[in-house]
Amino acid sequence: MIVKSLIFVSILLNTVGLGGISDRIDRAIIVKETNPTNIAVASDIDISLPQILARPKVKFGAEKPLIYASEYILVDNDSGKILLKEGIKNRVPIASTTKIMTAIVSLENYKLDDTVTISETASSQVGADTFIRPGEQVKVGELLKGLLIKSGNDTAYALAEKMNGYGDIGITRFVDKMNEKAKELGMMDTRYEDPAGLDTTGYSSAYDLYLAASHALKNETFAAIVKTKQDAFTNIDSTIWHEVTNSNRLVADYNYMGAIGVKTGYMPEAGHVLVSAAKRDDHTLIGVIIRTTADNATASADESIKLLDWGWQNVEWSSTLN
Repeated sequence: MIVKSLIFVSILLNTVGLGGISDRIDRAIIVKETNPTNIAVASDIDISLPQILARPKVKFGAEKPLIYASEYILVDNDSGKILLKEGIKNRVPIASTTKIMTAIVSLENYKLDDTVTISETASSQVGADTFIRPGEQVKVGELLKGLLIKSGNDTAYALAEKMNGYGDIGITRFVDKMNEKAKELGMMDTRYEDPAGLDTTGYSSAYDLYLAASHALKNETFAAIVKTKQDAFTNIDSTIWHEVTNSNRLVADYNYMGAIGVKTGYMPEAGHVLVSAAKRDDHTLIGVIIRTTADNATASADESIKLLDWGWQNVEWSSTLN
């Protein structure tokens, strides 16, 4: 009966132009039907009355921008309405944007004051790192700075290994938890294989990355870290310091108006990737760019700015009660 009611609400929301929220409900229904022992409730859908009342509308005659990327999406985060899209369900490697989920799982399973002892495996990860040392003891809250600001692969593995029980090695337990959370959020086109995004057999989609970012930004700690330009974190004895600068150019270099995050990524197989978010006048837009046409360091930031600028210039917000 509850599922039938949700289907009715989904159809109604589609009728009034709130397809984003409708899609969330549809995914909640799928999750519940594939897990019949669970009961579908409103909290699974994660929407509220203000989200339903704030109805964004693209201005009549607005031209679609030229976004030089294979996959992209722009979403009004408050209503969930998709404003622009291209290939949003394509399953592709997503590089370090994987770390959005690494942060979510860490924040929801650890305490910020929990201590992590850095292993040789974690400290020796290739690619972006924060130079944490084997044997160094660092709190979870500090490692999250390295994970989300500088995109440290070493911090990703350190956080993952903390979940191991007696006799466990590697990252399997943590990655399983990442995939469980993805299913819970309705991320149907996602499969994680490691906590850093180094394993290119893992994949996600532009739409699923939006879902992950939207959920993560509700966490105050996550939201505060991803909008930080520059910081440093230390071990529990404050004897070793690690400086970190945000890899997201919208936050660190471009000072994009209203930028509040979220996460960069790059690997040859994934191309240049950026999950961006900006807030102006109580409205938040989330953009995802995957596999830019240009292969240069600023490509994902440049295309993200085009995406967000189009939103601010061509979207109007009004109440559905008007």
